[in-house]
Amino acid sequence: MAVLAAFRRWEHRRDRRGDEPLVHLSLLRRPALGSGLMSLVSQNLILLGLFFTIPLYLQVVQGSDAFETGRRLLPVSATMLVTSLGAARLGRLAGPRWIVRLALLTVTAAVVWLLASIDPVIDDARFAGAMALLGVGMGLFASQLGNVVQSTAGETERSEVGGFQYTARNLGPALGTALIGSLLAGSLAHTFTAQVEDDARLSQEARQQVGVALQAGVTFVPTDQVRAAAARAGLPPEEVDAVTDSYASAQLDGLKAAILATGGITLASFLVTSGLPGPAPERTRGAGPDRAGRREP
Repeated sequence: MAVLAAFRRWEHRRDRRGDEPLVHLSLLRRPALGSGLMSLVSQNLILLGLFFTIPLYLQVVQGSDAFETGRRLLPVSATMLVTSLGAARLGRLAGPRWIVRLALLTVTAAVVWLLASIDPVIDDARFAGAMALLGVGMGLFASQLGNVVQSTAGETERSEVGGFQYTARNLGPALGTALIGSLLAGSLAHTFTAQVEDDARLSQEARQQVGVALQAGVTFVPTDQVRAAAARAGLPPEEVDAVTDSYASAQLDGLKAAILATGGITLASFLVTSGLPGPAPERTRGAGPDRAGRREP
């Protein structure tokens, strides 16, 4: 944040002196560009946050290998491709603002559906439906945002706007992985600790051993590894079962907390859509000249 603040001051200083800055930060004052970039960040944050969480569920909880995990995620790619091709034409009629808002509603519904699908034993049809609906929402996003961002630029500004767009596409995944990953780990540790403390099958000594182990950090691992670690620690078989059951339950709760967080981010993303262009007649009436003197398309 300090480096970004220093960069902003330096760019404004060069602009005031009449020197050519690396990037004209005044471009970000355009409502359509600002909303388009923030929507891009939101899209990639949500998608990569879910794509960080869902493979953990499939591989660690369900025991799927890499091929099986890819097969279960295939509906996202298929429906995203089909939707993005078809929704481009719809955007010219309804306007990017309403298509992006429809995308957010669709992703929210997919998150709710996905939460209902996170169980110890996976329901293939229900999970595939949630993935397909997620792909529809992401396809609606993809059909609009790139064009919205680029349409705000004049001929001399395309490289700068392209740089903003590329930055937004990379910032979203980084934030999504970091934020959702942190929430997942924190929820796993908190829930596991609470369940161990409340489990009557565990002795006080066993609780203390688990507490000491948690102080070194908790990781998302298969329950077989937890069972083996508890057995190596010398716990009786019934307490090994209790620790394993608590960890398995904490895994599902942690996953649901992480997915629920993406749903919250999705709903919060409605706040950044107000600057997106509306339907074509509205845009034509309200369009004004941009910095290069060109009217907004």
